[in-house]
Amino acid sequence: MSSKYRDLRTLFHISENDARLVYEQRFNSKDAVRLNFQISGNQAFYVMDSAIYELIIKAMELDRDIDRTIGMLPQRAIEQYMDKCLIDEIVLTNGIEGVHSTRREIDDALEMLAERDKTGRFLGIVEKYHALRVRKTIPIATCADVRALYDELILDEVRADDPSHVPDGQFFRKGPVSVLDASHKPIHQGVEPESKIIELMNQALMILADEAIPALVRVSVFHFLFAYIHLFYDGNGRTNRFISSYVLSRSFSPIVGYRLSYSVKERIEKYYKGFSICEHPLNKGDITPFVISFSGLVVDAMESMLDSLQAKQSDLADAVGAVNRAIATKEEDAGLWRVAFILAQADLFSENGATTEELCAAAEMSEPTMARKRKLIKELGFLRETRKGRQRFYSLNLQKMG
Repeated sequence: MSSKYRDLRTLFHISENDARLVYEQRFNSKDAVRLNFQISGNQAFYVMDSAIYELIIKAMELDRDIDRTIGMLPQRAIEQYMDKCLIDEIVLTNGIEGVHSTRREIDDALEMLAERDKTGRFLGIVEKYHALRVRKTIPIATCADVRALYDELILDEVRADDPSHVPDGQFFRKGPVSVLDASHKPIHQGVEPESKIIELMNQALMILADEAIPALVRVSVFHFLFAYIHLFYDGNGRTNRFISSYVLSRSFSPIVGYRLSYSVKERIEKYYKGFSICEHPLNKGDITPFVISFSGLVVDAMESMLDSLQAKQSDLADAVGAVNRAIATKEEDAGLWRVAFILAQADLFSENGATTEELCAAAEMSEPTMARKRKLIKELGFLRETRKGRQRFYSLNLQKMG
């Protein structure tokens, strides 16, 4: 099979006879995986094209490089950076669906989660994304599991925005739903009735759970089927992307799950085009173009994450040099150097900086000792101090250090 996989819809517009021949060849190919699922009246299938194998290999290589780079960075720095990436991911996945959320709101929810405060906005989605970093098991095996996930993830936000969009069926929606284009013309009609939604969702969940299928392919196929079924009146995209992030975080380095929405946002037209091509009747149920496109999007996300981590690694090496030069001019003080290094990490990797409590724990110092070290760094002109509510955060002003 050619690595340049052309969609059948395009081929039908060129030559109907040639397109039918290509369809028969693909559908009956030994590399075809036929699904018990109908897409616009055609049996769904995908072909394990050479392009898919290339992406699977690339993802494995990138995952290895990501793990290696993470292993070369301080553990505390990685924890801080994962918080920062989590905030990015949630702001972006909300934004893709037109839900406004600020970095401050998500950061506040992270703090509430740490304090076991269950009253904040966006706490459900923050709690679920936070679970990815420790590979916490989240049940996604049944329709009841998917509904429970939806309720915990975004139900409160959906209800607050429009109570009529709250799911009204046994698990999902009872009524019809359409996606309209800019001219209000329907471009997608969700599956109905709910009994059919449940039937098809059970099929999709079986595919997602089949570990004989490579993770990249499972995620891509499921992502398409979830969107095609359109389980809910609102919140489908955020729920779908979270499930994809969850599976990716368990199959690759957990931090990969925090880059998906960034990649989707960067390639949003290509993302939506993949859906429209594969659900078109002339594409004859062939979802291979979406599998290739979405797998490529995941690989792009992994490349972006690796680039970011390697840039941080380089910046940290530069920061060590800057700290060495600054501290050497003051005194030979290992404790002072250690505090300065921790503050440098806070500047490079964290959202706000480090609190006194965090600094003391990382440097293994008492608060009075930490206060003295911080004062020395402040006298050198390199301490950055910010406030968030009543909390103070500290970091090293690396720009000022040159």
